[in-house]
Amino acid sequence: MQKIIYSNKQQFLETLENMKNEGLKNLHFLADFDNTLTKAFVNWQKTPSLVSAIRLKNWMLWEECALEDTKLFEKYHPIEIDPNVSIEDKKKYMTRWWEKSFELFIKYWLSKDILEEVWKTDLIEFRDWVKEFFEFTAKNNIPVIVISASWLWVESIEVLLKNHNLDYQNIEIISNNYIWDEQGKAIWYKEPIIHSFNKAETILKEFSEIFAKIKNRKNVILLWDSLWDHHMVDWFDYKNLINIWFLNDKIDKLLEEYTKRYDLVITWDWDFAVVNEILKEIKS
Repeated sequence: MQKIIYSNKQQFLETLENMKNEGLKNLHFLADFDNTLTKAFVNWQKTPSLVSAIRLKNWMLWEECALEDTKLFEKYHPIEIDPNVSIEDKKKYMTRWWEKSFELFIKYWLSKDILEEVWKTDLIEFRDWVKEFFEFTAKNNIPVIVISASWLWVESIEVLLKNHNLDYQNIEIISNNYIWDEQGKAIWYKEPIIHSFNKAETILKEFSEIFAKIKNRKNVILLWDSLWDHHMVDWFDYKNLINIWFLNDKIDKLLEEYTKRYDLVITWDWDFAVVNEILKEIKS
């Protein structure tokens, strides 16, 4: 099966040509983290999210927390993926789910010491050629806005990037965050809460300094994996847009739906080579 599928190759090439004519100075990226910048499978095993990595590394400590969190997942995830629930209702339920999960982790004494396990984990790997992607965008001053609804806060992603020598100045991270006491224990969470249905709004309304860096860069490339994140730039007055989506699992079942919505679909947990080729083409 093909690893790289274009929904409309001619339309894609036309948009790419438009971006090329305007140059890298008018470009920015919005990217998801889990299963987009990182691999969905490592050693033929599905990789965990950041929060799942903690559970795997600290199962005895987190067993009760994990059981309670699983109950929340079983309650709210069906709502998250139910096409018959309106977006507005989904937002309300997702906010409730994220709040309850934050409170759960605080209840079970989430600490920075525990997060060290995530920062050192070998369960999470960046995709091949992601390093080259970050190097290119840093060298050419192209903003890369990483947006994650993870419960495990901005610094977890920052440290993972740093540990791989990828902590470049052009990268901005928008994610959830905790308030810590002097002993490094989580005592509450910061607002706004970023969940699976308010990522785009959060950029526009709550992170003005980051938005200032991209507001005049009207050409956007989206890098994502979730079928539900196709509204990421509905709020933004963009000129040219390329949607690049990673379909890592259930390919036979979901490919048709992905190709209906996105310009370029990368399957089978493939690498970042085509993304880098697009960048080189825009620069040429």
